[in-house]
Amino acid sequence: MQIIPFAFFLVMLELAVGSHLVLYALDVRNVIRKDTSFNFFRFQAILYLVLFSLLAWATQNGFATPHQLRLDGFNLDFAWLKYQPTALGWFLIFQLLYFISMLTPTWHIARLVTGGLATVAGVGALLSDGMGLRTIAAAHLGGAFTVAAFMLGALALGGVSTAMLLGHWYLNTPTASGKPLEFATMLTLGGIALQIVCGLLAGPVTYRAPQTARHAPGVTVALVAHAATVAAAPTPAPTPAGGSTSAPGPAAPVPHGVTFSTPILILLEYLLGLGVPLALGGISLYLERDRSFQSATGMLYIAVVFTFFGEILARGLFLQPLI
Repeated sequence: MQIIPFAFFLVMLELAVGSHLVLYALDVRNVIRKDTSFNFFRFQAILYLVLFSLLAWATQNGFATPHQLRLDGFNLDFAWLKYQPTALGWFLIFQLLYFISMLTPTWHIARLVTGGLATVAGVGALLSDGMGLRTIAAAHLGGAFTVAAFMLGALALGGVSTAMLLGHWYLNTPTASGKPLEFATMLTLGGIALQIVCGLLAGPVTYRAPQTARHAPGVTVALVAHAATVAAAPTPAPTPAGGSTSAPGPAAPVPHGVTFSTPILILLEYLLGLGVPLALGGISLYLERDRSFQSATGMLYIAVVFTFFGEILARGLFLQPLI
């Protein structure tokens, strides 16, 4: 199985759902406090619908059903995975209705209803994937921490993206209240911090090998990787009797590129993908409270890059046993 397209789909789904979730939370907050420009919500609603959600829907082709997944021999929960396409479809429909309700500021109830339904459908799509794939890392509490990591990854990606775009909005309205930007940044920090906790509590990544495989069920990733390395190693030709050797054959191809071991990748995930965005988010929150919105937006720019890097790396490592 190709890991990169599947990991990309999961990250795009997290981004689409998380971005809408944070935007909807800001919208609900604005209905009460009225301290954010309504044009910002209108612009973000159409941006998230077209740029994120449609891309998530497009990339799900090939990963929707057990037959398309081509992983029937693995111990995945296809009873949950089969609901993901339906939930994602309703998510797109309700997001479209949510944008239509943004055409006038007076449709408060319509916005709250359609935005809430889109949130439920989006979380349902994430839940179906998380529950379906939780058996890959179900060491504790039946994979509850694994499912939570999907939700928190969506919150972190959506929070940092929305906060960064909201920071740009402040560059045109420098006298606006900084509380909405602080709220979005705190959601991001909470998502990243809880991701670290869930990652540490999730336990080792294990999986049940296909029935046709020679490995015993529950083999760890490290053992599988070692077995694959041994199996792929060239077997030296036997030396003829008398100690003579045959003429050397063509030279073996020299491998190109740099490979990293799994522990190094995990370290990079925690340091660069989680630690750096957490630190940058904290600095950004301090700058926002000091009303240095331009500097805060710059910090959030960098945080977006590292958050994406960490989430893609995390999903790739999570899906590694399915290779």
